[in-house]
Amino acid sequence: MNKFEIDFYEFSFLVEACIPPRPIARTMFFQSVSDKYYNLLTDNQRAKLFEWVKRSANFNIKEEDCQHFFDRFDPDNQFEVITNFLGAIETKQTYFYKDHYHISKSKSILEEYIIEIKKI
Repeated sequence: MNKFEIDFYEFSFLVEACIPPRPIARTMFFQSVSDKYYNLLTDNQRAKLFEWVKRSANFNIKEEDCQHFFDRFDPDNQFEVITNFLGAIETKQTYFYKDHYHISKSKSILEEYIIEIKKI
């Protein structure tokens, strides 16, 4: 597929236009912002996007995808989790969502493998 380049401000406008509830394609893009594009943004861009989106009149924290976005982008909700899975020690960058430490909306870390949690 062809790739398209857009600058951060164009990206931010696109994200705002896709705040749920919206038709499926827009909602899927909004979900991708948290699960995929989050890792491509700088810390500064994440903070700016978080402020921009949460101030939008369309943003409703009661919507599940909005709550997920909020939890993913909230700078005060970022954690480094050290795990031990079958003797393999790993450090994961996570966020707290729905009572678990998540890597993405559909991937969380089971508590029995967590050996340390550090707030970032």
